[in-house]
Amino acid sequence: MDQNTARALFELGACLVILNAPVGIEFGIDLDTWKTGPLFKGIKMIPPGIHYVHYSVFNSEGQPGMRSGFFHNFQSQQLIAKQWSSRNEELEDLSEQDVRCIQLNIRDLDGNLGAYQMATYPRWQQLTRHITSRLLDQVLPAHGGWFSSATGSVYEDEEMDRVHRRLEQQIQSGKLEDSQEIRQIIDNEKQTRDRLESAYRQDRFGFTHIDIKRSFPKSASVEEIRRYSQDKSWLLTKLYETQWHSHARLLGEFELAFLVILVGQNFTGLEHWKRLLHLVLGSCEILSQVQVVRDLFVPLLGVLMGQLHECPVEFVASVLEQDNFVAEILKTFVLNVYECGYQEAQQLLFPEISRLRKLLATFDWTLPDGQQLQEAADLEEGEYAPQIVEL
Repeated sequence: MDQNTARALFELGACLVILNAPVGIEFGIDLDTWKTGPLFKGIKMIPPGIHYVHYSVFNSEGQPGMRSGFFHNFQSQQLIAKQWSSRNEELEDLSEQDVRCIQLNIRDLDGNLGAYQMATYPRWQQLTRHITSRLLDQVLPAHGGWFSSATGSVYEDEEMDRVHRRLEQQIQSGKLEDSQEIRQIIDNEKQTRDRLESAYRQDRFGFTHIDIKRSFPKSASVEEIRRYSQDKSWLLTKLYETQWHSHARLLGEFELAFLVILVGQNFTGLEHWKRLLHLVLGSCEILSQVQVVRDLFVPLLGVLMGQLHECPVEFVASVLEQDNFVAEILKTFVLNVYECGYQEAQQLLFPEISRLRKLLATFDWTLPDGQQLQEAADLEEGEYAPQIVEL
């Protein structure tokens, strides 16, 4: 970085000051992470925009512990100041008076502030193009947007309720021994959750809940249940009209869910990311709407490819191979586009699918083309087709 650029960034960029940070914690912003040294007091030259500040403390075995952090939309020349609490091992806010004092003497701290790594900034911009301050306010936990690797979401509640229902069914059928004790555990857990409802909800992500298994109207006919259980177009349209109201908002949630995994190290984001992917790429009927294809499908595939570029090879292999779910979604999408018969949609999506196929090949994974998938589907259908038996 030349001297003029550095001077401009110092004057116009934002600044994050961290007081009393202990030596040797893991500290980072966006895609960059360092171990703090004895002189560390923060980061300067932060480009205006949305950034993620994160940290974790190393345990006695030298391994980083649970990551904590917060998103913030930094303004030009803005100063954000925090101090380290050794008691809670977390960052805390400073008083307004302390912040003003730091602001007046910020140049005295210049030698203690690490410079934002501009080399990785274009990659960060690519990953956050649709994330807005409003989205962060609506999705991140209520207590200032802070979250950790342990922060949960409605999906954990959904899974717990599912377990409770199964246990209740087994208790009623008499299949479980010690049923009274198990029922008492269930009731106690529900009572504790209800009693701590306010605090419990504050430490939860507010992602739009996607009940992917109920993707049809309540009053649906048997034919509609069959159709929309496979084709997610009805649910996508419903959530768009009632929750997102714009394709950019949906894309923002898709980006944020991915960053919650990638840099937040929280696997709640993975569940929401997978459901969004299933919802959009599992929708076929809606491909007849060219504007939706242009404004949602094409950008989402671009976002997906940008995300895959940032993933470690072993993570992509795990998602595509060990978790066969994502691989099947991609195959279903390719087949839907191939068979849909909507020429304008095909003209827009075939080039994107080709780009995605080339990218996946770099991870040693092959995404079949539409004809191959159709032939495989026809073969499977023929194998399990009803047989005529002469008597």
